[in-house]
Amino acid sequence: MSFIVEFELSTPILRETATAASKLTIEQVYRSERGATKLVFWAYGDDLESVAAALEADDSIAEFAALEELPERRLYSAVLTDWGADLLTHPAAAANDISFLDITVTDDTAIRARVPSREALQGYRESCREREIPFRLQRIFREPEPGASRYGVSERQREALLAALEAGYFDVPRDATLTEIAEVLGISDQALSARLRRGQAALLRNTIATDAPS
Repeated sequence: MSFIVEFELSTPILRETATAASKLTIEQVYRSERGATKLVFWAYGDDLESVAAALEADDSIAEFAALEELPERRLYSAVLTDWGADLLTHPAAAANDISFLDITVTDDTAIRARVPSREALQGYRESCREREIPFRLQRIFREPEPGASRYGVSERQREALLAALEAGYFDVPRDATLTEIAEVLGISDQALSARLRRGQAALLRNTIATDAPS
C-alpha cells in the first residue's frame, strides 16, 4: 500500500518570485512540444504587480505569461531556464513512481506526495542530495482507505471509538464494559472489539507511527 509524505525542499526554483507573493501553488509541471519545461501556478498576494516584476528578475524563469487575473491571485504560465529545469526534482519523482499532490512555494517549497514504498522515497531523497537540494521530511502516513477519515479510521470505527471514550471504557479503572457499549451501538461484543482494535491500529499508524525512514 502506498503512503503519503509531506516534505520541504530548499530549491531556487521560483525563489525570487516567492519573495513578492504570500505564496505560490503549482498546478502543473510539463514539457512542451518544443522541449521546454513549463510550470502553471497561482500567485497569491496583496501586491500582484510586484509578482510580475519578481518573475522578470527570477533566474529560474526564462519567460512567463499571465493566464488569469483575479483580485487576490493570478494564474501564470512560465518556462524554466535550463538552469531551473536541471534543478527540477519531478524527473526523479517520476523515476520512483512518486506523484506530487500539492506544491506550495513560500520561504521553502512544501510538497505533499503519494509514494509507493520507502525504497522509492529513499531514491528520491538521494536524487535531491545529488542536486544539493536540502530535503526535510515533515510527516509520513498511510493513505486512508476509501471512506476512511483523515487518520485512516472508518466511520464505524470512529463511532465505536467515540462511544467507548465517552462511556469511560479507556479510563483507569474502566467506567463501562465492552458489553454495555456494544448494547448502546446495537452490535455484538465481538464486532465492537474488532472495530476498536482496527480503529486504534489505524490511529497509531497515522499519528505516532510516522517516523522518517532511515
